[in-house]
Amino acid sequence: MTVFLVGAGCGSPRWLTQEARELLERADHLVYDRLTHPDALLLAPRGCRFHPVGKREGDHLQPQEATNALLVRLGREGGTVVRLKGGDPFVFGRGGEEARACEAAGVPWRGVPGITAAFGGFLGEGISLTHRGLAASVTLATGHRGQGDEETYWEELACTSGSLVLYMGASAFGDIADRLVRLGRSPHTPAAAVTWGGWGRSRVLRGTLASLGERARRGDVPSPSVILLGEAARETLHPFRGPLRGLQVAVCRPMPEAARTARFLEGRGADAFSLPLLDLEPLEFREREEAVRALEEADWTVLTSPRGPGALRRLLQDLRRLRGRLAALGPGTAGACEALGLVPDLVADPPDSEGLASALGRTLRPGDRVAFLRNERASSLPVEAARKAGASVTCLSAYRMVPREIPWMDLIREHWDAAPPHAAAFGSAATAEAWKAALGDLPPGTVPVAWGRVCAAACEDLFRRPVRTLPSPDLEGLAAILEELAVDRHHDASPDSGEEGGRA
Repeated sequence: MTVFLVGAGCGSPRWLTQEARELLERADHLVYDRLTHPDALLLAPRGCRFHPVGKREGDHLQPQEATNALLVRLGREGGTVVRLKGGDPFVFGRGGEEARACEAAGVPWRGVPGITAAFGGFLGEGISLTHRGLAASVTLATGHRGQGDEETYWEELACTSGSLVLYMGASAFGDIADRLVRLGRSPHTPAAAVTWGGWGRSRVLRGTLASLGERARRGDVPSPSVILLGEAARETLHPFRGPLRGLQVAVCRPMPEAARTARFLEGRGADAFSLPLLDLEPLEFREREEAVRALEEADWTVLTSPRGPGALRRLLQDLRRLRGRLAALGPGTAGACEALGLVPDLVADPPDSEGLASALGRTLRPGDRVAFLRNERASSLPVEAARKAGASVTCLSAYRMVPREIPWMDLIREHWDAAPPHAAAFGSAATAEAWKAALGDLPPGTVPVAWGRVCAAACEDLFRRPVRTLPSPDLEGLAAILEELAVDRHHDASPDSGEEGGRA
């Protein structure tokens, strides 16, 4: 019976702390806000209940008092309650108010820190808040002063030395700048604002206190932004951002491939959102003994996806009963085999149905007994190749992929309202069909990217727009296609970045 106030950091789930991940993996209730990366919610176990309580300026989905009451109620019910907040819950995240509400109600709580936007956001843009000769101190302050002596508060900030970082001040920064200048701050004070700090789509605006204030009055400093005043804002370091910098990508693959693909793309600068719209459903064998016998007597057992080894383990408790050799679709399937102590004798290259069919056609001999353990809707190409080689084939449908609900789809759509996806990557024809059934058409301007020719044909038929097909059915092939899209996007962008003294 504990409420955990957990920081999600700013941007990618890769910035979650180890404790945050462990708590998410055993959460019974997950209370989250709009600045949370949707993929962090994928860590929650089956059966977890999700509670969106996000707020945006002028549109409060749920007032803070109601959130406090929700946390108290859930905490009293028992189990693990995770309150997940973007950044750090105790750096202008109202974590203290939520903790106080729990204490007043006798509900145990604990805080788990996260990377706050000031540190993660400016670091991502190459701005160090402390720097020898530029800034020896950092002050974090809010741009929305809800109580107390307003004038005294701003007088103190006006004379602050070192780096001054303002949270939640973007919409009012024009007035804030005027007030600070009136109270003695130089209008020529270096200034920088980072929007969506820590994300691939982050943007930095540079200037002076006066010029940035003027831009804010024109609406050019959007939320969510953090604003830095002080000499550190002159910093002009250029960290590596990756070739996919700023690209928005929807990854439509089952788990865990969806999350692995998304994190891979984030390492290259993209914002990636996992949409595991299909889930594995094991199939029961009507003639289980016959299926086991087919595997035990096979000269070759062929696994056509990374889910195959798990299905094999369900059928054969003792994998030593396999007397024949093992063929795997590609490195992903081979890796899943090796995790069970099995080393494939044949790994398809390229790692797709055509590659597997070609490898089997070269390897099998007439009379070989071949058992395929596969998806109910697996490609027929490898099976046809085995039969053409003269092998005796047994097909064992061990699992099917079924629709999976994404309870936080509204959160993903909200992110896409701010930054629509440039590409949607589909791992199979079935995932493209699942998208169409669950979400309808692709957003305007989104380019479908297909894992292979069969998938590409399905995307063309479903979405009626040009499709990019991976040059190789792996993550490097996906990165190559997306890099082409990123180059095209940068060429189409206006040469005016809208930034003063830095990179957009």
